[in-house]
Amino acid sequence: MKAFKNKKDVNKFILQIFIVALAGLAGGSTFRTFFTPAEIIPSGISGLAQIIHNLFTQVSVNIPTSIIYLIINAVLFLFAFKIFGWKFLLLSGIGVAMYTLGMQFGAIPGLYNATEIDTLLYAIVGSSIYGIVVGLAFRFGGSTGGSDIAGAIINRYFPNIKTGYCILCINIVVIVLTAITSGISTCLYALIVAVISAMATNLVLEGSKRVVSFYIICDKDEEIASAILEKFKRGVTSLEAKGMYSKQNKSMLLCLIPKENAHEMKKLVKEIDNNAFVFSSSVTETIGEGDFMKAISKLQAKIKKAKANIKNQTKYKIYKINKQKRVFKRKVKFHAIAKIED
Repeated sequence: MKAFKNKKDVNKFILQIFIVALAGLAGGSTFRTFFTPAEIIPSGISGLAQIIHNLFTQVSVNIPTSIIYLIINAVLFLFAFKIFGWKFLLLSGIGVAMYTLGMQFGAIPGLYNATEIDTLLYAIVGSSIYGIVVGLAFRFGGSTGGSDIAGAIINRYFPNIKTGYCILCINIVVIVLTAITSGISTCLYALIVAVISAMATNLVLEGSKRVVSFYIICDKDEEIASAILEKFKRGVTSLEAKGMYSKQNKSMLLCLIPKENAHEMKKLVKEIDNNAFVFSSSVTETIGEGDFMKAISKLQAKIKKAKANIKNQTKYKIYKINKQKRVFKRKVKFHAIAKIED
């Protein structure tokens, strides 16, 4: 429990476990409900597990897809142990375990056993739900396993290959294998699932990065600015403003706030200065220091930290090698001088 500073951190971690477990179960159930009956092979490690299952089935060996998925992720976790922190691995382990249970037992009655299955409709709905639950798992510090962890591992051992390219290559390999083993039609459905699920995941992950700029024309600028700094921990800029009708000088505060805090912001200003004039607009991009729109996911943060550690280790190794070379040169020079003197 030393990793937790207070009871609030413990409660937050328990909530993370619950959400990641729920996301994993929902993701596995989505796979079984929509992809299995429609014979859709999604991209990523789950798709690879499905391909391996199909190949074994052709030689009369029936290994459940969920078991194959669990084995692949178990191997990945052995390599990932040195890269990611214990919290991420614990949460991801729970996510993978619940995802496996969902793949094996989770199914929505009426959809899984439907007499008529619209493959395109199942691909669209299934990939949408799948992308959302994967995004939720990432938002709460874990994952449901798969190509993201595999991509990070490849990047760990081959730093010149970016993680995004690794994931892309894994998905391309799975889609190509899908085309070879199951035909072009199934391959095209796999592409649909890959695109829609990626869009849904990005929607969940990017939602917290939407920013609103607030302009507050008021008389109590000091009080409002202090309240914003204390509550939202965001910078506030004060500008001089003059009403051309009233000819009165006022202060205008400018502040960027995440969209989910917009309602609290308006409520805060109204409580302090009921006569303040407030207007806001959406921000699409910010450049410069303090750019919180470019916040990265926890998985990306782990990867970034791992890259920094690798870089530092590499620098240290180069330093040791150079030092050994310098020592060796000095020894050679010393022995040469000693021989001349003899």
